[in-house]
Amino acid sequence: MTTTRKIGVAIAVLIALFVAFNIYYFMPRATMVKIIKTEVQRKEAKNATTGEDRSRDQLLVYTEDFNTGETLVLRNEDNAWYFKFDSSDVAAEASKFAKDPGNPPVLVKYYGLRVPVLSEYPNVLSLEQVDQDYVYVPWVNMIILVLMLILFIWLGVKVRKLFRSAKNKITNRPAAS
Repeated sequence: MTTTRKIGVAIAVLIALFVAFNIYYFMPRATMVKIIKTEVQRKEAKNATTGEDRSRDQLLVYTEDFNTGETLVLRNEDNAWYFKFDSSDVAAEASKFAKDPGNPPVLVKYYGLRVPVLSEYPNVLSLEQVDQDYVYVPWVNMIILVLMLILFIWLGVKVRKLFRSAKNKITNRPAAS
């Protein structure tokens, strides 16, 4: 394998890893949980450019996986990318579910990762009370992933043809006199 080919493969792997991480981070997921409690935390930060102190409230939803019992902490913030502008309504629903003595199973849709070092939490997109035997099938996610796979295969074929035609033009070029 030539050095140029190794560099090309390395770049392709880095691009694939970048795309895969972004898909994993931003693709909504869902899990069935019991909501334990909700909380509002005050976040203090300094503005990097002006040096002014600023603060904001972060709404947190504490949950427990309905089947495994593992805990999951989620933040509840508006997000224009997902057209989520109802974080107050979601917070009210979460509080209602937390106070319910029957602890009903709730399907929570969210995106993101828990990064303890940065105090980063996944963001809640929606809450929906479901039956205990409910099975969530992410049809939209599956369709999007299949379409993206088709797009990447098509792009890979086109890029490979482009590089082959460029290589053929270089190797078949008449020598300069």
